[in-house]
Amino acid sequence: LADLITELYPRKPYTVEHKVLAVLWHLLGNMTSSGSLPGAGGNVRKAIAKLSKALFAQMGPSLFTYAANQPPHIKKSLEELLETTT
Repeated sequence: LADLITELYPRKPYTVEHKVLAVLWHLLGNMTSSGSLPGAGGNVRKAIAKLSKALFAQMGPSLFTYAANQPPHIKKSLEELLETTT
């Protein structure tokens, strides 16, 4: 998904902002502190960080504008992931 953002966002920003961000918010909202998702094995933190970084590369600071409308723990998780990947 992260690899598609580079190609898709310049042509279809609305689609990315309304579909892919919904996926990101869901993943960030359900990721445990250990980096896994409930009921799923393995650590997804690296994949979510890659998705977050790809979105930030295309959207810039407007990603944080969208995140401001999410629960505080989601915004905080996004900020932490971007700090560790930049």
